[in-house]
Formats: sequence, structure tokens, C-alpha cells
Amino acid sequence: MSDDGKQVSERGSSKRWELKFTTRITLIFGLLGFLTLILSMGYSVQTAKSKFEEDIKQSLLQRQRTIESMVENRINLLDVYLHTITSSRNFMPNSNISENTTVESITDDMIFMFQDSVIGASLDIFFLVDHSGSLLFDAGIPLYKIDPILENIDSPILFTNKWTLLEHEEISVLLKAVPVFDPASIQLKGYIFAGFAIGNNKIFHQDVIARADLDVLRIGTKKSVIFDSHPQVNGSKFTRKTVTSDDVLWYDNDVFFIKETLSLDKIITPIWLELGVAGNRFDSIYVEYWRSFLLLSGGFLLLLFMAGSILHFTHKRAIDNMMSYIESIKKGMRGVEFTPTDVYEYNQVSEAMQSMVEDLNIAATVFESSEGMLVTDRNQVILRNNQAFTDITGFQSDELIGKSLSQLKSNKYTDSFYKEMSKKLLIDGKWQGEIWNQKKNGEEYLQWISITAVMSDVTGKVLNYVVTLNDVTQRKAAENRIRQLAFYDQLTQLPNRQLLMDRLKKAVLSSVRTNTYGALLYLDLDDFKTLNDTRGHDAGDQLLVKTSERLQTCIRRTDTVARIGGDEFIILLEDVGENEKSASNHVDLLCKKILTSLGQPYSIANVEHHSTLSVGVALFIGDAEGVDELLKQADLAMYQAKSAGRNTYRFFNPEMQTKVMEYAEFANDIRSSIQNKDFLLYYQVQVNHHGERVGTEALLRWMHPVKGMVRPDEFIPIAEETGLIIPLGDWVLVEACQVLAGWAAHTLTQGLTLAVNISAHQLRTHDFVEKVKSTISKTGADPSKLKLEITESMLLDDIDDTIEKMRALQAIGVTFALDDFGTGYSSLSYLKRLPLDQLKIDKTFVRDLLTDTQDADIASTIVSLAKSLHLSVIAEGVEQEDQRILLASYGCLLYQGYLFGRPVSLKEFMASLETFENQLS
Repeated sequence: MSDDGKQVSERGSSKRWELKFTTRITLIFGLLGFLTLILSMGYSVQTAKSKFEEDIKQSLLQRQRTIESMVENRINLLDVYLHTITSSRNFMPNSNISENTTVESITDDMIFMFQDSVIGASLDIFFLVDHSGSLLFDAGIPLYKIDPILENIDSPILFTNKWTLLEHEEISVLLKAVPVFDPASIQLKGYIFAGFAIGNNKIFHQDVIARADLDVLRIGTKKSVIFDSHPQVNGSKFTRKTVTSDDVLWYDNDVFFIKETLSLDKIITPIWLELGVAGNRFDSIYVEYWRSFLLLSGGFLLLLFMAGSILHFTHKRAIDNMMSYIESIKKGMRGVEFTPTDVYEYNQVSEAMQSMVEDLNIAATVFESSEGMLVTDRNQVILRNNQAFTDITGFQSDELIGKSLSQLKSNKYTDSFYKEMSKKLLIDGKWQGEIWNQKKNGEEYLQWISITAVMSDVTGKVLNYVVTLNDVTQRKAAENRIRQLAFYDQLTQLPNRQLLMDRLKKAVLSSVRTNTYGALLYLDLDDFKTLNDTRGHDAGDQLLVKTSERLQTCIRRTDTVARIGGDEFIILLEDVGENEKSASNHVDLLCKKILTSLGQPYSIANVEHHSTLSVGVALFIGDAEGVDELLKQADLAMYQAKSAGRNTYRFFNPEMQTKVMEYAEFANDIRSSIQNKDFLLYYQVQVNHHGERVGTEALLRWMHPVKGMVRPDEFIPIAEETGLIIPLGDWVLVEACQVLAGWAAHTLTQGLTLAVNISAHQLRTHDFVEKVKSTISKTGADPSKLKLEITESMLLDDIDDTIEKMRALQAIGVTFALDDFGTGYSSLSYLKRLPLDQLKIDKTFVRDLLTDTQDADIASTIVSLAKSLHLSVIAEGVEQEDQRILLASYGCLLYQGYLFGRPVSLKEFMASLETFENQLS
């Protein structure tokens, strides 16, 4: 690039001229400066001319006002004189004005008075006429002849209102008349005329020209010019040059003229004045022009210079910054950032450039990504490849560039395949798919290839093709592995729940289409937990694998065996019959086959193991039941098989579901009744062998809002299974302790103990001891009067934890009784370790005590055992006196049963105590 800013840039075969920014700024501002000079010159000329003309116009108008003032003063002075004469001088009464002596006397008197007045110097014309207009006396200046005036006075009265111009070729005069009346008769005697020779009074003209500082003065009317000070300056409209647009000012023979009408109200006749002043008496227009031009153009040029300098320095900084950024990009530097300047447009250009550079950097980075890439021209000749392509295929760049893309075709596909590919590429502008190909070393691999045409935004024609490929051999293997993980059980390689649900949905749709039955078998290994616990999870896994293998040998190829978790399997059967009977027979035979096959011993780690399973069957036809409902039905049937003794199968029937629904409804009712406080405590008295009331047992009752009183054996098992027994047991404990606290204040009840049944679920909670202590503390109950009854089933799980909790409560005075002793897992070793205070003989041994010797022996043994362990013993269910007597003979001295009282409400129990006390009294 040359210093003068002119350079040639060549792109292809085209050339263009370019200018540096500084050169361009210089040219632009130079042109602006030249235009400014031209405009300033024209504007200055026009401004100077207008100002010059306005100054002349105003000067001449001022001179006109001076002349108007002089004329107005002159006629005002004449008005004063006329009025003075008429008010002080009148004709004598009965005088004869036609007589010369009288007229001369009056005239002398008037002249004498007038000559003493300063005003007389201003009189040009003065004469008296009678009422008919005949001249009586002429007292004016002899210079002015009045004969032409008298000839043109038609009627004196016409001159009495205002000053009137009377024009004659010899004289032009402003006249005004005042009538004279006889004071006695008030008759008109004549008129006194005074006049101002405006067209002939040279002294006045010289005075006007001198005072108004005029070179030319013309006075005239519409008829003629009555005075012209310089007749050689003709002022003709044909020779004069109009100066202003309103035609008021014009120029003629180096004299500026203005013509205006006298604006005096006392003069009737319009009189114009034409004033002229020589042009050389005014400042030259060029002086004003140069003054305006220099100020204006100088100011503009200064502003242009300042603006150009500021623009140059500010833009030069921005351009240098942008050029530095461009040079850095040319050098291939990455990460270079443009520093914004204070020029918005350059910032926009540079930011757009930076965005494009970043896109190019990203594109370059993408091009060198892990995907193999090729770029070809429109004829599919390879222009460039990336390193990833070389890594995948083994072909180097020098082996690819300049070659046709068709040379990389695989021999595994026919020409028609590639023709179809080219056709789709031509129509859609892209093609993608998986194809097998060969690497340079001959190794076959599966590649995902994408070919995209790059189109011209202008012509719409193909510019390049971009080929992207990936070796997806490993990805395919990974996808298969992911599918295996997603849809198959990793231990048994059977379909998992997700795949089963998909196949079950298809089986239901198939059943709708074919109108045939299908079946769903829910299988659960019996006592699988024992194998895991005793021999470890490895043994359990081996059993599951062998079980899955045997199940697959029992079914058809079209059937599905799935493991859905733990030791649970599902078998899906399709097309098992066109009616329910044939379908049931088919499934019945299969279930027997499965039970027989899986009933054979297994070899687990060289140890023989026997295993059974329970099967639940749900038949289906059509889509009346959803897949989730079918699973529930099969699950219910499986649990029925478990309940039937295991190692068997059961078909689902609606009665099963009804029972389950009733069970769920019952559980919800229990939950609601706990919140609504529908549960009650009943109390059954306990007596000693003397018949004395020594205690009572709190028994839970449920007053159902719809069903009424519900038996405990109906709702207690459900509450335990659902976990509701814990909040229910907590309520019982609080209620019982509140009753105990109340009993302490009454003589009849203060010595009674209160027994409360504790559930195994309550005892196993980690905060059981804290709950009991907190309840006793809050209610104020006597802990020594509280007896907690536990059952033998609680002794099976974590006996040490149970003993620890019992001892913690015994430390504050709480006692424990073992309820239903002899009906469960009666372990003497456990019984010996437990910190019990009492054994309770179950009512099943008491009921047949008088008729069954075995029950009598058991009762006698329990009493003997209690004595040896230093425990008290109480029998429940005592309904006959003979039973009480026999128990007493064994040494059992405490009793509870209908013989002494039924379970009643607290109010009834207190009433019975009072009745019993009264009977004793």
C-alpha cells in the first residue's frame, strides 16, 4: 500500500482502488471545506447585501420622518396663528367691510400684531376674502403671487376643515381658511386664508435638505412633481434599478431612493416624498461582505478542522486496534481477543470478525475431532482429511488427497446400492447409514457414515461434500451389551421385568386379535432365605441359575420365562386354548411338570439340596384386565399356594381378590379409627383364691362406625401385619396409664394392678423403653401397678435385646407376665433367662381341665415350673368353680375369667367394684 493511500487489491482477475482512512478523511473534509467556502461566500454576499439594503432603507425612512415632522410643525404653527387671529380680532359692529378705510385699519392692526409674532416668519400666503370669495386684502409675502390661487378657489368653505394642496404650474401651496363672523349679528363677514408654499418655498426646501441630510428631494402628488431638487437625476422607472423586493428602495445614477407618502392627518391631499442619498455616503457592501465572509467561513473551517482532527485521531486508534487484531489472526494465533474501542461500527465489525474466527477455530477443532472426516469438491475429489480418518482407516493424507471418493467404496455392496446412495444425496443433499468397509490393512469394520452436501447460498449449487465416519464396531457391541443389561437379568440371562412387561402387553394384544387364552404364572421359591442364610449368597445364586435352566426346559419356545427379582419368576404363556377349560387343562399340566422338575434335588457346591416352589396362575383373554392387574392376580394366587402349604399351585379366582380388597379396606378402617378414637379399653377383673380383687387386664375393643363391635381376633392380626399395631399399642399404653393414675386416688382401686398386652412389633422398636417411661412420667401412674404381658413369639427374635428392655423397665418398678404360656415356642432356657414376674396359663388348657387329663397335667406342670422359678402364676379363662378349685389344688392362686366377671367398660367396672364392696360390707 502506497503512502498516498492508493492501493490495488487483486482477487482473482478483478481489481479495485482502495484508499487509506486518513486519505479518505482528508479528501472528504477538503471537499467539505471547499463547499463550506462556496456556501459561506454566497451566504455572506446575500447577508451583506440584505443588511446593506436594510440599513439604507432605514436611514431614508428616518430622513422621511424628519421631513414629516418639519412639515407638521409648520402647519401646526399656522393653525395656531389662524385661531389666534379669529379669537382676538373681529369686525366692529355695523361696520362696512367694503369701505377701504375700515379694511386697511383692520389689516394694519392684524399685520402689526403678526409682525410681532415669531410665527410670521413661517407665513408664505395670507389674505382676506369676503363671504363670496372676493379678495379683500393680501398680507402674504410678495414673492408668491396669489392670483392663480384665487382663480382655483371655488368655495372658501371647502378649505376650512383641513389643509388642502392647491396646485398650479406657477405655485403649489397648502391652504386653510378660517371664517370671520360679526359678534353682534353672528353673520359671516369673510375668510382669513393662510398658506404654506410647499412647492415654492426654497428656504424651507434648503432647510429640509440640510436637516434631513439629503442629496435629492422630490415632492409631488398623483398629478405632478411640485418640487425637484436635482431634475438631472430623473428617477424614471425605466432607468431605475429596484433594490428591495417591496419596490420601496431603488438605485439610480449612484443614488439610493425611497418614496413614501406623508402620513399627516391634517393634510387632505396625498403628498409623496422621494428622498435620495448618494451611494458613496454608505459603507461599501464589500466591507460588510468580507467581514461576514471571514467570520463565517473562518468559523466553519475551524469547526471542520477540529471535527476532522477528532475523527482522525479517534478512528485511527480504532483502525490500528482492528488492524492489529487482523494481523494476529493472519499469523494463526488462537485465543486472541479484540479490545473494543469507542467506535460502534468498528466494534461491530471486529466482534463479527471475532465471532467468525471463533467459529472457524471451533470448526477446525471439530474437524480434528475423534470422528473421521473428508472434504471433497463438487466432483467428489478429496481435498482434505483429518487425522481421525487416518487413524480409523489407515490411509495417509498423501494417499487420499486428489483421489476420487469412489476409490474408497467397499466390495461388499453392489453398484445399485451406491447408485441409490448417489440419488438420495442428489435429492436430499445428505445420506447417512451403517455400512461395512475395509481398512487399509484389509480388516473389515462397521462404520457409520454421513455425507452432506454444502450448497451455495447464491447459486444453490453444490460446492463441497463433507464425509463423516465412525468405527461403530465397538459401539454396536456396547449397544448389545446395554440392551442385555437393560432387558435381561444378569445372573440367569432371563428377560427382566421391563422386557416381560413389554412382551405381556404384546401377548394381551395378540389375545385380543386371536380370541385365545393366555396365562401368567407367578413362581416363588419356598424357603429360599434359609439357603442364603445358611450357605451364603453364592449357593443361592447357583440355585437361581439352575432353577432358570429347568424352567426353560419345561416351556415352549414361544413362551417366556422372566426373573423379576430375588427368588421370583414369571412364565408368560400365549395361545393356551380357545376356552377356559382347555386353557386350564394346559396350564394345569404345565404346573405339574414344573413342580416335578423343580422338585428334583440340586447339586449346590457338591452338596445335594432340595427346593420347592409355589405357583400362582392368572388366565386372561382379551384386554379386559390390564397387565398390572394380571400380575396382581397371579401374585395373589401364588400367596394362596403358599398358604396352602407350599410346593403347589393355585388358580386365581375373584374370591381371592375380594378377600384382598376386604383386607385393604379393613386396614384403612383401622387407620381411620385410630385417628377418630373409635377404639376402647375394656377391663376384666383378676382375683385371688380368697375371692379378693387384686387386679385387672385391659383388653382392646373396636367400635367400628359401620360394623359395630369388632372382635379382637379379627383386627389384631391385620394391625400387626400392616404395622398399625404400633400406634394402636401406644394409645393403649397411654390410656391404661391414665386410668392407673386415676385409680390411685380411690380406695377401691388404689391397690389394683393393671395388665396391658404388648405386641412383638412394639417391643422391637428401638425407643420402646423411652416411650413407656415417658408415658408413666406424663400420666403420673405408679409403675409398680403396671404389668406388661408378652407372648412366647417375642422370644424368637433377639432374646438379648428383649431381656435388656425388660430389665430397664423392671428397674423403675414395671412387672412382666408371660401370656399364653405353653401354646407357642416354649423354651425353658429362654424362660430361665427372662426377668419375668408371672406366668399365665392359657385358656385352652383351662377350658378342658376337668375332662382332659393332658390339659390337667400341663396346668399342674406350669404351676410347678413357676414355683421352681419363683414366679407367680395366674390362670385365664376360668368359667367354673370346679376349675378354680382344681387349679387351687395345683397351687395356682390367681384367676381371671367369666366366673369372676366379663370384660366391661371402665364405668361398668367401677360400678361392679362398688357393688362387690357393698356385698362384703
